[in-house]
Amino acid sequence: MTELQPYPSAILAEKSVVSSCLQSERLYRQAKAEGIDLDAFHHPQTRIVFDEIERMTRDDNGEIDLPTLVHKLQDGGNLERAGGASEVYSIFGFAPHPSGWTQWVEMLREMKARRLAMRAAQKLSEAVDSAEAIDETKRALESLTRAVSGARRAVSAKDAANAFIQRLKADRENGDLPGASTGITLIDAVSGGMRPGEFWVIGGRPSRGKSVLMLQVASEFIDRGEAVAVFSLEMMAHEIIGRLVSVLGRVDYGSITQPRQSTKHELTMMQSAIAKLADSNLWIDASPGQNLDTIQNESQRIKDLNGSLSLIVVDYLQLIRGGRNRNETREEEIARVSGGLKQLAKAMGCPVISASQLNEQGQTRESRAIEQDADALLFIAEDGVKVGKLRNGQRDQTLPLILEGKYQKFTEIRP
Repeated sequence: MTELQPYPSAILAEKSVVSSCLQSERLYRQAKAEGIDLDAFHHPQTRIVFDEIERMTRDDNGEIDLPTLVHKLQDGGNLERAGGASEVYSIFGFAPHPSGWTQWVEMLREMKARRLAMRAAQKLSEAVDSAEAIDETKRALESLTRAVSGARRAVSAKDAANAFIQRLKADRENGDLPGASTGITLIDAVSGGMRPGEFWVIGGRPSRGKSVLMLQVASEFIDRGEAVAVFSLEMMAHEIIGRLVSVLGRVDYGSITQPRQSTKHELTMMQSAIAKLADSNLWIDASPGQNLDTIQNESQRIKDLNGSLSLIVVDYLQLIRGGRNRNETREEEIARVSGGLKQLAKAMGCPVISASQLNEQGQTRESRAIEQDADALLFIAEDGVKVGKLRNGQRDQTLPLILEGKYQKFTEIRP
């Protein structure tokens, strides 16, 4: 194995940034906002001093003064490792004029990115198989992107306005439906379709058709040739395929679950629907023990493989393992899962649709945060599908849709 060169660093830039942070709380906050963290520093002296600055800012309400810094380094047994009091005082007075701030920060980012690349190369050379190598490459790319771009997340008003104009143009070109069609005319009419980044929730009591409605929407995306990821925490993969065959091929679901009773025509329709699914961009994860991290990572992998991802289906919300923290209630855990699915929609740039059980009062079970996070909330009731919330449409109405279990789909109630 080729021996790696010493890790690159820029000691002058490191000292300049640490010195500026010591002299100005405003510059320290700016450094954090621009993505400067402990890993941006390579030399032990600057790392130790910056680490203590972070600790003092967190524990002492942001107040930093040189004598207290030296005292805390001494108490923590880190003063000698930082080069002694004389070195700390030297770092404090090191920074030249603050006009060089931008160049120093960019230099720290560049050196950090190079060090990350070298460490990634080392790990790649030690990967035991291609799967581990792919995972390591993905992590390395994410780390390098963050290191180079910093923590800046805001966009200028000009950029935001230009993006808004482009979206208006796209919506106008799409005609009456600015979002992606759900395949259900009544839902499309009130919602305008499913837009990228939206989080949709289907609420209902057990066995009322929540999974049916979600897979019916998924079948519309599949029929258009778009990439769909289905994460099932309740059904097996073959059960999902069976339901999709029913809705896509308009085959009696009873004939799918009891194939000996199928007619020759039904078998032909099944074969056609199965062939369509086999050639589709559908991905199914029905593995046990799924959590937010596994769903997010697999969604990213699928998007990377396809170049795009048009819809994510999660069946269903309360079954996702949230990794409850100590002293965290079940309601708080579900709220964290719900918020995580909303963030997943934004991160993947596509709609995410999930389901939620309802309590006796007809509200989302275990956490009201689900209703707050959702962009669209549809409740399955006896008399139709109720629109509980629509961020881009009219709420508090009942759509005359009824579950047609025979074909695993909701159809319009005809007067």
